[in-house]
Amino acid sequence: MLVAVALFALLGGIVFQFFVSGFVLQRNTLSIQESTNQVSFMAEYMGRALRQAKKELADPAACLTGVGRGWNYEVSPTNDSITFLDRNGICRHFLLSGNQIMEQISTDHQAANFGAAQSLTPLAMTVTNFRVVQQGADQQVALQPRVTFVIEAEGKGAAAKVRVQTTISQRTFDVVY
Repeated sequence: MLVAVALFALLGGIVFQFFVSGFVLQRNTLSIQESTNQVSFMAEYMGRALRQAKKELADPAACLTGVGRGWNYEVSPTNDSITFLDRNGICRHFLLSGNQIMEQISTDHQAANFGAAQSLTPLAMTVTNFRVVQQGADQQVALQPRVTFVIEAEGKGAAAKVRVQTTISQRTFDVVY
């Protein structure tokens, strides 16, 4: 009888541990899925805006004040922010501020008129890295301007770390006349 009780307790413990492990695994999977969805939304939103960027044609430049006239994008020297004119001629800025990706939208085509920064990152998420690199932006090479950005973020769960990288080129091609 004692052997039967011990065997039953052992099997019950194994089954219980199996269910607990399954529950923990499911929770981690859902956390990773939620983090992936949130980072994917940020990347899609930013990519859609960057794809419709227009060349800065004002002289002197009003939006891309660092690189000047004739460029599509302006990336900060630290590669953690990007400024551009959207399809409506509004100056926009994506940046990493603390552990959040923020967006600033100007009231017009000038960087001097940026409004307050709005977070694109959910409160339950921490952005650990945001890097932006541009290629072909100087118009001296025969490359279309394109931007590559990387977002690394962590969600609530310990296993909810996500890294997304994408490359965007502008929708309207630069044509050399």
